[in-house]
Amino acid sequence: MNREQIIISPIGIIHTPHNNISNMPIKTMAAKGIRGLIELYSELEGFSHMTLLHHFHKILGLI
Repeated sequence: MNREQIIISPIGIIHTPHNNISNMPIKTMAAKGIRGLIELYSELEGFSHMTLLHHFHKILGLI
């Protein structure tokens, strides 16, 4: 089987009030009313639309 790598380069960062794994909601319904901020890096200027994909980089601590 030929497996190709997928390289992900961040285009920004998502800021939320969650500062540790124990208070992070697993489902979006559990985060109802909690606000966050998406900060995009400047090299993305000029785009009118974007699809946001996120990587739960801290989830490995729960497995």
